[in-house]
Amino acid sequence: MSIREIARSLYELKRQVEEKERALEGEPPGERRDWLERDLAKARAEYEKVKRVLEGEKDESSTGRRP
Repeated sequence: MSIREIARSLYELKRQVEEKERALEGEPPGERRDWLERDLAKARAEYEKVKRVLEGEKDESSTGRRP
């Protein structure tokens, strides 16, 4: 996957995280809020995972090394 594709995925994930955060803001305590919190945690984890991949790709391209 190219750096551009990874960056595009990261942007989309960031947008999803922000959308889920907004949905959670006004939600009263209860089962739906619990579900939204778990969903948000998953989205944040995926965002961080892709972010680390992108940072690794940028490091590899800047040093000229590829596995």
